[in-house]
Amino acid sequence: MCGISCVFRLGDHSPKATNSQPGDSTNAGHQDSQREKLLHDLDQSLDKIKHRGPDARGHWLSADNRVALGHVRLSINDLSPDGAQPFHSPDHNIHAVVNGEFYDYDRIRKEIEDTTGYVFRSRSDSEIVIALYMHHGLNFVHYLRGEFAVVLFDEKAQFFVAVRDRYGIKPLFWTIQEDPVTLERRLLVAAEMKAFLPLGWTPEWDVKSLKDAGWNHDERTIFKGVQKVRPGHYLSCTGFGHVEQRQYWDMEYPDKRTPDPRTPEEMIEGVRERMLDAIRLRLRADVPVGVYLSGGIDSSVIAGMVTHLVKEQGIAMGSAPPGERVCCFSIAFDEDSGFDESSIANRTADWLGVKYQKKLMSEAELAKRFEDATWHTEHHNPDLNFVGKFALSEVHRS
Repeated sequence: MCGISCVFRLGDHSPKATNSQPGDSTNAGHQDSQREKLLHDLDQSLDKIKHRGPDARGHWLSADNRVALGHVRLSINDLSPDGAQPFHSPDHNIHAVVNGEFYDYDRIRKEIEDTTGYVFRSRSDSEIVIALYMHHGLNFVHYLRGEFAVVLFDEKAQFFVAVRDRYGIKPLFWTIQEDPVTLERRLLVAAEMKAFLPLGWTPEWDVKSLKDAGWNHDERTIFKGVQKVRPGHYLSCTGFGHVEQRQYWDMEYPDKRTPDPRTPEEMIEGVRERMLDAIRLRLRADVPVGVYLSGGIDSSVIAGMVTHLVKEQGIAMGSAPPGERVCCFSIAFDEDSGFDESSIANRTADWLGVKYQKKLMSEAELAKRFEDATWHTEHHNPDLNFVGKFALSEVHRS
């Protein structure tokens, strides 16, 4: 998990200094003060989401102060400073910030190196965005597999694009703000809505969205004028300020009227192989990897398959040595609460032979974390499950 906050000034993209005369320091001074304020506001914006990236912070501003890309980093792949963001193309024309992970990036990276000769400057999975865009243009989105939010700016084409992963796993919000004095309109894009606060945004409840659950069913949020980039979509903006959102991916379902010749056993094996492949890709990291385990079937299946990959195929869990026992995390409630599944999770962990840690939660513990959990989720919830998950993230691997 990382954090991004970006600004794109809409309208005329000509630098303000274009009409200045030689020796005219007035406009240059205005440019400097404008840049200083933009840097300050961007830094304050990143402060609002610094919990998403405690390891590093970076930014890039265009020469005309029209574009600002900010990033706070949580290091997962390539822990060195080489993985710091924003990333830039070799000619410093393309700039990008990324939140999330790209799966199977080793294969993509090798294909790029073999076919284009591109020289990567880091081992970070996020850098493939620059190389893919350089050689495929906007079609680069079709090569991305993972959970991610990407903001990229092509300086030469004056093209700004924000991309969200296929299933909307990683959050990405946007809004357009107008300066009441200069009437300047700016597109703001960030991983969390609170990052807009230092950039001139004034939150206002969207009562209709709250009433009809639009925040949960479409691109609306609980605040007026703030929208999500939809799953499988990208938000683009040209040099003249035209903003549009387009779909680049959708689920494809087979025609049920066409007979499927496979046997049930073949179907089961097909699901199993796809699950193993998906889990294998997600175990790749330069930090330790754990598994959330509840009493449900889905998390139990994942824990079992991870254990199979580690024990039977020698796959490492992130930076852990091959063969090290899988570590699972669970949450436990009071037995009389009606919500406790820890006994089932405990039996599953014992049967798999994995290490097991659980977080004990009471009504008082849930209440204590309610405000912080709501601040981070940025929407209302029908129950307290989200507080429990928030508390579970506090558990560290021992």
